[in-house]
Amino acid sequence: MDHDVGEQRRRSLAVFGNRYVVDVVLAVEALLAGDGVTVRMIAKSVDLADNLVRPVVLRLVAAGFLVQQAPARPRGPTFYVRGPALDEPWSALCQLCSLLARGGQA
Repeated sequence: MDHDVGEQRRRSLAVFGNRYVVDVVLAVEALLAGDGVTVRMIAKSVDLADNLVRPVVLRLVAAGFLVQQAPARPRGPTFYVRGPALDEPWSALCQLCSLLARGGQA
């Protein structure tokens, strides 16, 4: 594992209690457009297994940052979109994650 990624994940664990929150939040911010994002899309973009990304996505749903959309077809992928009226908190979360990813360097 790249040292910077390892340090980023150590900081993510220290702040959020999960190594992958920073990865997932930054990936969601980069990918979120149109119809939303899926766990698979996020996992692929950060090179992690779906089962490592899914709990973080569910935490973001529980916090209201993301909203789960009903699948378009039975057994179809579940898309997630930004929660309503959370622009400022989402922006603050993304800024914090960006700082943690950079090691606190402004």
